[in-house]
Amino acid sequence: MKLQLFDSARLFLERTGSYLERNEAGNNLLLGLTHVLIQQETRGDKTAKPFMAAVEERDGSPVLVMLMTPVNMIVAGEGPQPELEQAVRLAAAHLIEQGAELPGVVGPPEIAGQLAFAWASAKRATPYVKMNQRVYRLDEVNAVPLSAGGIRLAGTDDLELVADWIHEFAESVGENMSREDAAQKARENIVGASLYLWEDGRPVSMAKKTRPTRNGIVLSLVYTPILHRNKGYASSCVASLSRLLLDEGYRFCSLYTDLSNPTSNSIYAKIGYNPVQDSILYRFK
Repeated sequence: MKLQLFDSARLFLERTGSYLERNEAGNNLLLGLTHVLIQQETRGDKTAKPFMAAVEERDGSPVLVMLMTPVNMIVAGEGPQPELEQAVRLAAAHLIEQGAELPGVVGPPEIAGQLAFAWASAKRATPYVKMNQRVYRLDEVNAVPLSAGGIRLAGTDDLELVADWIHEFAESVGENMSREDAAQKARENIVGASLYLWEDGRPVSMAKKTRPTRNGIVLSLVYTPILHRNKGYASSCVASLSRLLLDEGYRFCSLYTDLSNPTSNSIYAKIGYNPVQDSILYRFK
């Protein structure tokens, strides 16, 4: 096996895309971010190149694929366990030799765990599970009842409200985000026409479309303030946005859930989202 590094997201996708797209929904995070990086390259954005790598067999077939953002190292891999273990050891040795700093690792539980513990052992750090997640895929929206109201794009008049909700959402999932950063994210999402609101006289829930891949797109940032919960607003928002995206031509939608939240997992299943694979997020201390 060999570790292949890439300084071009386009080349990275050319070498790993067919491998990752065997499970396009399960690998939506890695694939979606790679497509974003390709767009940045095409525009000529002067952004720092992330770490992009694949551990390959002698014939160039990937065994382990990795992309590191400022937030996480994202990993994906499949194949016989001995090969995966060898690939993870090779990747960990390279990262340690280069003095890399991993803010976190996210991916299929066994692979992410192997990499997190190998790196932590060398760094005398302690890995801990930040979140147990599950990746879901939807190909058709079930006929679920909708709450009163309707879905619409968030606009500039919604900026302060959306900023508050993003800040609240970050706190609810244990992210350290300032109100200023939340306002910046709100502006980016509104300008990018990616954030949708369910409105029943006033906005009561939100969801975002993000990270399109070859055939699919992801829903994220699903949030309903406490005042408006238990009224079916989140379910209506997610179902309607999912149907809208399928009508636009996407073959499927996918999303991540927190396995510690049975309510959201149940809601998504009723809408038509089916589990694809589990994912685990590690941090270090």
